Amino acid sequence: MNINYGMEIVRATEIAALTAARIQGLGNHDDILNQARKAITKTLNRLIISGSVINDRFADREEICKLPATLGEGGPDMDLMVVALEAQHAAADGRNNATSYTVISEDGSIQSVPNLKMYKIVVGAEVGDVIDINQSPTANVKRVARVLRKYTDNVTVCILNRKRHHGLIQEVRSCGARIKLIEEGEISGCLAAINGEKADIYMGYGYAPEGTMVAAAIRCLGGYMEGKISYDSDSDREKAKAHDIQDFDKVFRVEDLIDSRKISFAATGVTDGEFLEGVRFTSTGAVTHSFVARSETRTYRNLTTNHFFDYNPVF
Repeated sequence: MNINYGMEIVRATEIAALTAARIQGLGNHDDILNQARKAITKTLNRLIISGSVINDRFADREEICKLPATLGEGGPDMDLMVVALEAQHAAADGRNNATSYTVISEDGSIQSVPNLKMYKIVVGAEVGDVIDINQSPTANVKRVARVLRKYTDNVTVCILNRKRHHGLIQEVRSCGARIKLIEEGEISGCLAAINGEKADIYMGYGYAPEGTMVAAAIRCLGGYMEGKISYDSDSDREKAKAHDIQDFDKVFRVEDLIDSRKISFAATGVTDGEFLEGVRFTSTGAVTHSFVARSETRTYRNLTTNHFFDYNPVF
């Protein structure tokens, strides 16, 4: 891509984050998500592209405002993934790990996936492809420890704090590894494992659409992931077939989910999280913390942006 779209889409994540942050902690879980989705839609519609929205996890939720099937003013055909507000409950309740994300890529390069659970293991580039999702959590933790030249009890595993992870948590604890439990924000947890600063490995069940967002980040930053979609019924398998998925035992890797090296990734924190700091309001406006990455050059930027509302109102 001749244009660095990352610097364009980060404006959308900033506006979504600012919009959500204004009503952070007020307790309305649906409203904060709807406001963020409206804000990011308005901003992305200014891009000179014809962007097809792929893998919107809330597309079938009647109480959540719909994202248009196509965003932009017209131009080159592109794929877009939009997570206007990850961890909406955390944001609405005033807790950590709420973030806004957008990915833009070549047309037809993002794998469409059903809105089903996906078990994921994510590590950074230093670890690479030594993990095997078909092996036990203990085996994978020990493999990561070996590559990182750490004792097992110095390896940190990030896991969502969910009942479905009770067995996983017990096994990881029994093998001696450290655990970082997060209440929400699966993508942030995966990004923490990719950069290796707050975690060495992410494990657990989230959703398949989030898996494509993580794969996009890995395309830009390096790292490795494996994911397997869970099918609980024939209905789930029919949903997968609608997305041209026929192998129900398939292990999804980055190249299966993102079939392009021309991709840009942007994220802005709403509340403080595993990967980014949240919005800080000031007497004159606000400060946002964002991350922008581009796969073609494997460059990334950490952006601290001062917004002056009196000079140029955002809302």
